[in-house]
Amino acid sequence: MTTFSVPVREHDGRFFSFSVDAGAVLFAGGRDRTVPFQVCSDLIKAFRGLGFAFMTGCASGVDESFRKALVLTGNKDVSLIACAFRERQKRINEIYSLFVVPDGLLPKVALAKRTLWLTSKCSILILFPSDPMGKGSALAFKSAIYNSKPVFVVSKTCPKESNLYTLLPSNLFGVVDGFWAVPPVYQLTGLCHEAV
Repeated sequence: MTTFSVPVREHDGRFFSFSVDAGAVLFAGGRDRTVPFQVCSDLIKAFRGLGFAFMTGCASGVDESFRKALVLTGNKDVSLIACAFRERQKRINEIYSLFVVPDGLLPKVALAKRTLWLTSKCSILILFPSDPMGKGSALAFKSAIYNSKPVFVVSKTCPKESNLYTLLPSNLFGVVDGFWAVPPVYQLTGLCHEAV
């Protein structure tokens, strides 16, 4: 179990803390957005140091940025690439890939099903959406929240306020700025997060 603590307000000493099972981090985002290798590498190193494995999709853009970084940083053995199309799975041979949707679906449906599969399996979502947020990123965000997974949105634009999650501006490992969206997760002991 990994605990994240986010300042509630600058310089007032209060923190919002939440815990996440050390499973897999899902990196996702816009197909028209790339992430610099150093940013990918720094995030991968920080999460790997906490014991996390990695997941991403088969698309171009953000998915491709992290696929390359996972291979180049030596993390391909703790990574999974979820594919919506068999031909993409066959092309991705430098890292383990898995075809995760039924055959014969329309492309838009296959991509959506792949996104839903990923967000149901991950422990945490790191989202690099386009601005404004596209349909695929919006689906990943909503699905992660509905599955009680915290989301870090790497964006200058704050997601909409909602009673489904607590929203906090933050910095992730000194690498990227954005916003945490943390749903209330109930455990046997109660909520998994609290302001202290």
